[in-house]
Amino acid sequence: MAWWKSRVCHSDVLSMKKNCIGSILALATCADAADERCPALAKAVPLCSVLRDASKYDGKEIIVSGLYRMVIHGSVLTSPECGETYVNMRQASDYKADRNASAVVRSVTKKDQFQSIDVVLRGNFRVAANGQCFGQNCLRYEIEDHELQCAKAAKTTGP
Repeated sequence: MAWWKSRVCHSDVLSMKKNCIGSILALATCADAADERCPALAKAVPLCSVLRDASKYDGKEIIVSGLYRMVIHGSVLTSPECGETYVNMRQASDYKADRNASAVVRSVTKKDQFQSIDVVLRGNFRVAANGQCFGQNCLRYEIEDHELQCAKAAKTTGP
């Protein structure tokens, strides 16, 4: 029998199990810390809250969280909790993005440009007046995006 196939005593097995569990816990802690790397998330208003009280936010600069997705001629912000409501996204002339957030967007959309991304952004929210709409899909709401603060790959649900 080769030396590496020799028997392992019970205390060695327990030690290996503890090291494995410790490594798994460390990885889980790192994953939680990655989610917490967005200080703006604490100030962000969920998109559905903004849409439920749209007149309160109309014309105001907000920090909002939602799912960003590119469409054929632009991009939209949405949330599964809001049903089929989409918000047109328009980049402001003074747009800037956090370097890490920008890298996440590039990485996620590299293979599939229409993939959704969890984002926190700062922008001006507007509600279309009667007879008006925003973007290619003639949407009722728009956010003029001034700053992408955080981004992470969206958790997929369903098939």
